[in-house]
Amino acid sequence: MAQKGGTLTARVESHAERVAKIKQQLEGKKLPAVSVKISEQHFGQQVIDPAAQTEFSVILQECGFTVVDENSTNKAAVEITGEALSEYGLRRGNLLSCRARIELKAHDAASGDLIAVDRQTSVAVDIAEHIAAKTALQNGADVLAERVIPKLAK
Repeated sequence: MAQKGGTLTARVESHAERVAKIKQQLEGKKLPAVSVKISEQHFGQQVIDPAAQTEFSVILQECGFTVVDENSTNKAAVEITGEALSEYGLRRGNLLSCRARIELKAHDAASGDLIAVDRQTSVAVDIAEHIAAKTALQNGADVLAERVIPKLAK
């Protein structure tokens, strides 16, 4: 079974591989300053820190974008906004799963024109519910970033 593991399960692209692929698509293009504001809600209990927003911002920075927020002196040329939710899924022994969905839009800040709209559903398993929820949001943001970020560059 160990010898055929690669044929029995789907290969999951790593964070580093996704970022490298995005960087390759951005080569030679002008990267605008970007703001990211994705509100999150976990059904059942409140979870405060924004995993999807954080992950998307990390990937933007790793790809060379300037990421700005309300404390920045720079203004964003592109504004990414969205909503994310997560909820408890299933328990198997000590492991539990959470599912998450992220929906976002990217607008040109000057004109208001819509650059991209996308969504992603994902799942994660952990021994702690909130960590599973945050990981599901992070995984979803990784996949979304691969599709959306190349559309932001000119």
